[in-house]
Amino acid sequence: NWIVLIVMMFAGAAIRQFFVLRHGYKLGRNRHPLAYALAGVALILALIVWLRPGPPALASAAAAGTAQAATSGAAMAGDYDTVRQVLEQRCIMCHGPQQQMKNVRLDSPAALRQHAQMVYQQAVVTRAMPMNNATGMSEAERALIGQWFLAGARVGSQ
Repeated sequence: NWIVLIVMMFAGAAIRQFFVLRHGYKLGRNRHPLAYALAGVALILALIVWLRPGPPALASAAAAGTAQAATSGAAMAGDYDTVRQVLEQRCIMCHGPQQQMKNVRLDSPAALRQHAQMVYQQAVVTRAMPMNNATGMSEAERALIGQWFLAGARVGSQ
């Protein structure tokens, strides 16, 4: 986070320098300050490219997992059960029957179906949940949730 802040400060300073020198350029005292503006914009664009969420690394793993599941036959049937076990260990304490943080409840198939996109986004793509990884969700568990979602997010006997 601090690197992003510093880069944004330098970009802002470069753009501000453009505006300061532009006044002198119009009066004939300075050369054209376009280089400062371009440097600031280039820094911001570089940050955007660097920080954008990339394609999930799980896409190839999910494709491999789906192909493996298709060859094994019964692996897809147990996929929801495995995801449910991970959710029970890592998520249900904050998103269960006793407590529903942000009105998200994940302890039933219907609720999980409703929030599948959000679970994928928060646990796999941004890795924001569990908050500060308080429950110790492993990368393998995140990959499992990603595979489940990319395979259609089936719950129960759907």
